[in-house]
Amino acid sequence: MKKYIYFVLFILIFALIGWVFGGAQNDENASQPDSPLNTLQSAHQDIAWGINVQNNLKILKADLDGISNATNNSDYVALAVYAQQTVNDTQNAIQENDQYTVSPKLQDAQNEWRMALQDYNAAGQFLLQGANDAKNGTMGTEYFLNASISRNSGTEHLKNASELAGIT
Repeated sequence: MKKYIYFVLFILIFALIGWVFGGAQNDENASQPDSPLNTLQSAHQDIAWGINVQNNLKILKADLDGISNATNNSDYVALAVYAQQTVNDTQNAIQENDQYTVSPKLQDAQNEWRMALQDYNAAGQFLLQGANDAKNGTMGTEYFLNASISRNSGTEHLKNASELAGIT
């Protein structure tokens, strides 16, 4: 989780540097793509997006912790609840993510974050199906396997997003 805190701090520092070196604005420069005003607006979007990622990571971590505890206790009722929460929370995070227009330096990181969320959403859907099967007396093994594959892919996308944002 420390990596993600550094991620937000990196974005804040990047934005402040851009603002300081952007210089003073005037009306003529404000309409140009590299104007200080546009740089400041882009930095603001980068910061806001970084804060949004941080907030959604906390929510996702809570969901995944609940899934882990339910799985360790073979509590398929709780697993279904946390799986559904994961589906809902990742869908919400995807919609929020899509509302940000980040600077070109963060666009690839934003895309990787979106792919991570999509994979975690798929994992939640597979877990929900597997938990429901397990509650009904069947194993749901294929669903659990697919959930694991989706989760691993999501984790890889999350690592890629972190690297692309300059956090290693």
